[in-house]
Amino acid sequence: MSFDTIVRMLKTQVDFKESEIIHTFHSTTKTPILSVIYHFDSETFLLTYLDTQQVENFTDINELAGSIERYLKNQPLEVRS
Repeated sequence: MSFDTIVRMLKTQVDFKESEIIHTFHSTTKTPILSVIYHFDSETFLLTYLDTQQVENFTDINELAGSIERYLKNQPLEVRS
């Protein structure tokens, strides 16, 4: 998945901030591996690594997209919204 595609997905979450949109990234075995949610009240993205339940906070879309891209680089994926 390209950096630009990830940024576009994240911007959708900001554009529809009154709705709860959760992007979940799955492995090819259909196992969820990452999820991203946007909290409009704090203008913060929460990235959750689902295998460890570790959560990281981001306020910058490009920084978050870079983190997602790096994590996914070696994993074949599909995306569900």
